[in-house]
Amino acid sequence: MTATYPRTGPAAEPVTDPGPNPGTVVAALRRSAALWPGAPALVDPDGTLTYHDLWSQAGILAVSLRRYGIGRGEVVGVAAERTRQSLLCMLALGRIGAAYTPLDAAQPAPRLERMIAGSGVRTVIGRSDALMGFPHSLAVKFLHIDATLRSDECLDDGVTEPDDPVYVIHTSGSTGDPKGVRVSQGALYAAATSLIRRCGTGPGDRVLSFAALSWDTSGEEIWSAFLSGATLVIDPAATSGSVPALLSAVRRHRITVIDLPTAFWYELVAFLAEADETPEATAALLGDLRLVIIGGEEVRAPQVRTWGERAPDRIRLLNTYGQTETVLVTHAAELGGGFGRRIGPDDRIPIGTPLDHVQQILLPDQDGAAELLVGGPSLSLGYAGKPEETAARFGPGPDGTGRYYRTGDLVAERPDGGLDYLGRRDRQLKIRGLRVEPEEVERALCAHPQLHVAAVAPVAGPDGPSGLTAWVVPLGPGTAPEAAAIRTWLAGRLPSYLVPATLRIADRLPLLPNGKVNLSMISSNETAPATPEVDPVAAELADLCSAVLGSPCGVNDDFFDAGGDSLKATRLISKVYRRFDAELTYVDVFEHRTPAELAALIGGRPA
Repeated sequence: MTATYPRTGPAAEPVTDPGPNPGTVVAALRRSAALWPGAPALVDPDGTLTYHDLWSQAGILAVSLRRYGIGRGEVVGVAAERTRQSLLCMLALGRIGAAYTPLDAAQPAPRLERMIAGSGVRTVIGRSDALMGFPHSLAVKFLHIDATLRSDECLDDGVTEPDDPVYVIHTSGSTGDPKGVRVSQGALYAAATSLIRRCGTGPGDRVLSFAALSWDTSGEEIWSAFLSGATLVIDPAATSGSVPALLSAVRRHRITVIDLPTAFWYELVAFLAEADETPEATAALLGDLRLVIIGGEEVRAPQVRTWGERAPDRIRLLNTYGQTETVLVTHAAELGGGFGRRIGPDDRIPIGTPLDHVQQILLPDQDGAAELLVGGPSLSLGYAGKPEETAARFGPGPDGTGRYYRTGDLVAERPDGGLDYLGRRDRQLKIRGLRVEPEEVERALCAHPQLHVAAVAPVAGPDGPSGLTAWVVPLGPGTAPEAAAIRTWLAGRLPSYLVPATLRIADRLPLLPNGKVNLSMISSNETAPATPEVDPVAAELADLCSAVLGSPCGVNDDFFDAGGDSLKATRLISKVYRRFDAELTYVDVFEHRTPAELAALIGGRPA
């Protein structure tokens, strides 16, 4: 069905103008503390904080921050570590009307400098151990909260307004310069409460803290828990890159809600498929889970089908869509309850209908596609220090009214009013006069039964793109088809101009820090020839590494030099768990980088 302007809201219940939004996340958190004072708000390795404790400790820290001269409207850097101290910093800043921007000490110093300068950060706060990791050349004052949380005074709350900034999250700009997205108290409140309603989150739920604080997905976890009376759980083992460790944490903490990047969810699906357990055993593996939220990139049908075959129908699978600029989640689609068993391997997976706070406009493009414009009370304030870029992406709708964000995403409307994601407008190509969507080719390649992931890029010619080239990662070295066979298979599904002129087996698809494929850095590095296998355990580990990498890996080859990355390490960890019943972490794989070293770690001969 061709989308037309102006279409706002879901088909069944059009979204009306919500008017000014009086809510703030600070006021909502205070309400949570009043409603559920003795209920657990946060569980971490240090113990449990009740909602009363969370509110009062954030207030004590807020008094100290005021004494240090931090005031309303200021943007303060917070060490981006998944700890209660960082959470208390975020909440304390919100209580005095200031905003936080999460800063990762592992980022290159020049990038940190640009983030700090662009956001106007003068102070960075965090635990002493975390602050020690930052370059001392940064032009900021470091405030150690271990020495700051001393006040016995109770904060006399001022009034926070919906327009007060609450955080600045940095995204990668097209020029490579990080863009700080400024989000207000009111926008975050609107998005979080709407997400709570869609997910049904409430007291009794236990939400796992999985996303890094520097990703806006962390806000989905934090605020949907704290504003609904649920419990946020921090367990470092759950975020070690190991699917078995994640599932162990889910069962240990009786987690009911997890929010995963789509790429990591793929690894969970692969783990369940390889386990090949009975339905009862699979249900036991997944513990008390009732809701799995995924998002961050397009979801492929084969993985949804596998999930539908393996996971119990009682677990909701929610595919979410949103951008940092539109705050948290704007659209969602239910993929559980047997959905995966009703679709084909080539079907598009919907991003769903707008949440109830969202206004949408589908601006017709061509060939039935439309660019998605998002409006409503959850829009961000724009980009910090970049008024021209803000004006280019935020503005009135086509009729001159309202305020909308141009997502740059192309969608198509489904008969039920939900949306299918077709691809990025800025990835569209014209080849010999024909419009090409690389995502369409990637989607087709990923439907191949012997391929795991794929990425497609244009081949540069003197007059623009002259064709396509594709990189594919097979399920394993023993299943890798010939490139010519893949092209022949693809030619049976796509027009000839969409079949890549060149296709090669890649040994890695580089990832950006947010877990998405870095198309500009796709490479196919050669790996060292397999070395003679000596130790039986190391030999088996070399086979597992080869299967994950899609290319030979000898017992003394460096896994990461051979094309490994964080997702491949996760896949390796799952295979090692299945074969040796040994739980590894991402740190283990990073510090023991060869099969021989891993063999020594899990009980083989010394490397």
